[in-house]
Amino acid sequence: MKYISTEEGRKLSAPPFPPSKEHLFGTDQWGYDILTLLLHGAKYTIFTVVIVALLRVVIGGTLGIFVALNKNPLNTPIKNAKMKINIFSGFPVFVIIYFILIKINIEPVLSPLTLSAIVGSLMIVLGIMSVYDNVYSKTIEVQKNLFITASQALGGSRLHIAKKHILPSLKSQILIIFMNEVIQVLHLIGQLGIFNLFFGGTFIRMDPPVFISITKEWAGLIGQFRSTIYYYQWILFFPLLSYIVLLFSFYLVSQGVVQQEKVNQRKNPIL
Repeated sequence: MKYISTEEGRKLSAPPFPPSKEHLFGTDQWGYDILTLLLHGAKYTIFTVVIVALLRVVIGGTLGIFVALNKNPLNTPIKNAKMKINIFSGFPVFVIIYFILIKINIEPVLSPLTLSAIVGSLMIVLGIMSVYDNVYSKTIEVQKNLFITASQALGGSRLHIAKKHILPSLKSQILIIFMNEVIQVLHLIGQLGIFNLFFGGTFIRMDPPVFISITKEWAGLIGQFRSTIYYYQWILFFPLLSYIVLLFSFYLVSQGVVQQEKVNQRKNPIL
């Protein structure tokens, strides 16, 4: 609370304060600077989605490549692989994580770092299969090329083929998969935030009951401030804008990689 000078004299002013030179994004109803909250929660938001997506791709991609190398691509029905992808794409990952977190995430006993590790591990384990199926089917297709057959005939090991032939051929495809996984993890964190299961833990402030994000990650701030849309719109606007910009940025990078891959294929139609 502070005093401000007006034409009628000094008046007592209480938070939330609108955007100003002192607070570029304004403050919340408790006087906390929103820009500071966003900067504090950025590390949980950005690093989480990147690390989870990276581990999904590394583990699932490695399994997909080496399982595919142990099978004969000429006898493997690609239709069955596509059917597996369709089945696991509808796997209710959010529902499973929701029922696990509902008991440990609200008023948590564990530290925010421990909770973050648990949620991240669940996201990784439940997301590996979709990456595995995707990379597996692409590896089967690449194995049909003659340079793979020639390498096998010359005595190339599976590790040699994976390192020298499969990975270079799938490099751009794996990058596209990684960007898509980042977007999916962002969506998942946002869905959890709608149900007050904020990444890193949820604290409840009573009278009236308000769910507060312990780590201040961006989806948590959106869920925490969503009731302010009718009164102090800037409190919700800036966290929501930050989340959308981050999501749209990853989407643009993904589309850029896709377009670059199309250009490379036109330049090298034989390869």
